[in-house]
Amino acid sequence: MAHQPLDDLELETLENFLESDQVHEECQNFVMAHGFLTALAICPANLTEGTWLPVVFEDTPKFQNEKEEKKITQYLSRLYLDIQKELESEDGFLVPCELEMGTTLDELSELQEWASGFMEGVFMTESHWFESEKEEVVAELLLPVMVASDLFDDEEVSQIRASEKLTKSCIAQIPEVVTDLFLVLRTEPEKRPFPKASPKPKSNKGKKHNNKK
Repeated sequence: MAHQPLDDLELETLENFLESDQVHEECQNFVMAHGFLTALAICPANLTEGTWLPVVFEDTPKFQNEKEEKKITQYLSRLYLDIQKELESEDGFLVPCELEMGTTLDELSELQEWASGFMEGVFMTESHWFESEKEEVVAELLLPVMVASDLFDDEEVSQIRASEKLTKSCIAQIPEVVTDLFLVLRTEPEKRPFPKASPKPKSNKGKKHNNKK
């Protein structure tokens, strides 16, 4: 049976559920879950649904019944596959939100939420991202997502974030670098891009942003 991408109604149903009172307050919202699953789709390791679903939910949701539980988990699995198919296509990757930062320190934009979810996926599978031969290339490509995620305060990220012009220029590269990361980590060497190397990012595994919702 051919894969059926989520339609608009199914996407809306999933988005509303992840924002509802049925889930834990630290449950990923739709944009964060999309970023998280994008990172997992790029990672060479194939994780099972049972591995990543608990990370999305944080705690078991209060499903109304087994039918709703099956529907929501299937929607998330199909979203994961939708993202994989998009990365494998030659149409370019679309981030499901505007490429802009929040206007205040207390309020994250959807892009910041997406990037935070993405980096959570990177941290979860970190050993597969930073193999010795790919480490510098991956670190360079991750920089725009790191800048957007608001999870890092190292010197290079701080210098970019201090300039609105540099920040806008950097985050505008995110759709392209997502595709490039996929090529670097999931395709044959002759198809890989070769960006200039920069220092490896310092992972802040323990740092979490405020309310994800």
